[in-house]
Amino acid sequence: MTESLRARLRGLRVVIEETPSAEFQDALEHLVPADDEVARLVHRTLSEPTSVPKKNVIVLQRGEPILATTVRARQDRWEIATTTVAPTLPIPCREGMLEPALSSLGLRILIVDHVGDAHADFARHRLVPFDSYVATLNGFDFEAYWRSTRLWEDLRRVERKTAEWDIVHDDPATLDWSIDTWEGRWTDHPNDEAGAADDLRALWPELLRMKRLMSTALVTPDGSAVASTVNIIDGDTLVGLITARDVAMPTSTGSVGTRVAVECFNAARSAGLAKVDIGGYHDHYKRRLTPAGRVAYGVEIEPRIFSAGMAERAEHVARSTKRGLRRLARR
Repeated sequence: MTESLRARLRGLRVVIEETPSAEFQDALEHLVPADDEVARLVHRTLSEPTSVPKKNVIVLQRGEPILATTVRARQDRWEIATTTVAPTLPIPCREGMLEPALSSLGLRILIVDHVGDAHADFARHRLVPFDSYVATLNGFDFEAYWRSTRLWEDLRRVERKTAEWDIVHDDPATLDWSIDTWEGRWTDHPNDEAGAADDLRALWPELLRMKRLMSTALVTPDGSAVASTVNIIDGDTLVGLITARDVAMPTSTGSVGTRVAVECFNAARSAGLAKVDIGGYHDHYKRRLTPAGRVAYGVEIEPRIFSAGMAERAEHVARSTKRGLRRLARR
C-alpha cells in the first residue's frame, strides 16, 4: 500500500508550500500550546525562507490540522527545521498522529534526535540509536571521572596556559562569532549540517534575550574569542547545540574547547540546572567529559510500501530460502 493511498484512506490531505501561508500559520496556532511563547516564535520564524531550500508542510484530517512543521534541505533528505536551532521542541502534531502525518508527505525526512518515545511514535521506520552524554551537575565526582578518562591533566594544563584569559557568558557579539565560526567549520562537510546557520542568526539572539539560550566563551586579553559553546535550556537540563573553536590556536595551549565545556557545566550549576546534555556522536571527546546518560534515537523516514519490520522479516525469509536452496543443491 503506497503512502499516498494510505493517507487517503486515513482521510488525510497534505499541503506543501515554499513560503508560509495563512493556512500554515493557522495550523501552527491550532497545534502549538498557546502559552509556549518560545515554540510559537521558533516555528513562525523557521517557516520563513532562507538561502537553504525549505518546505512548510501541513497535514489535515477531515479539515482539521494534525501536523504543521517546516523541513530544511540536508544532503538528499529533509531535516526537521528545529534541528540545531531548538531541537528540544516537539514537532507540532496531534497526539498519536506523528508517524502517519510525516509519512503521508512522501518525503525522505531525517529526525536527528527525536523528542519523545521513538519506538512508539515510529514503529514502521528505521531508528538509529546512539549514546548521548549527560553531566549530572550535583553529587557526581567529576575529578575522579576526569582522572579515569585522562582528561584531568589536559584540563589543568589549559587552565594554567589561559589563566589570564576571560570567561564570557551570554554575550551577543560572542554568539555571532560562535555561529560564524561554526558555519565556517562545517560548510562543505559531507554531513551538510551548516544549512541551519541562517536560522540560527534569525532566532538565537532573541532566545538569548529571552534567557532560553546560554553561551560560554573563552576570550583572550585582546578580546578575541577562541572557543565557545551554545546551549538551550529545557526544563532542568542544559542541552548542547553547537561548539566553535579558533583552529589557528596552537596545540601547545591545550584544549580550549575542554575548558569552555567545564566552564559551561559550572555556569549551568550556578543557574540551578541539574544536568547538561552534550548530545551524541564525536564520542571520542564527549565520553572524556561525562558518561553516557541516555540512549537517543534518530529517525529515518522513507516513502515505503511496507513497514521496516515487514521488510526485515521478508529479508529474513529470503535469506532462509536461499540457504535452503543451497542445501538442496548440494544434496
